[in-house]
Amino acid sequence: MIIEKLKAITKTIMADANNGIDYDNINENSRLAEDVGLTSISMLMLVISIEEEFNIELPIKEASNCKTVGDIIAVINKCL
Repeated sequence: MIIEKLKAITKTIMADANNGIDYDNINENSRLAEDVGLTSISMLMLVISIEEEFNIELPIKEASNCKTVGDIIAVINKCL
């Protein structure tokens, strides 16, 4: 369920990027920069969107150390 929400959030954030990434195939092993196409700014937008969607506050240090979708999911689960 969390991964489906992350896919939807990421798809929305990256809608204008036209980077050819198939966001429906994102999985826990997908790397945020290389596979998902997130930049530092889109990562910040992702963190803000996650906080709003799940009504949580992500620890910035932990969120900034995330390299994969699975890392982000672990931080979300820790905050829920």
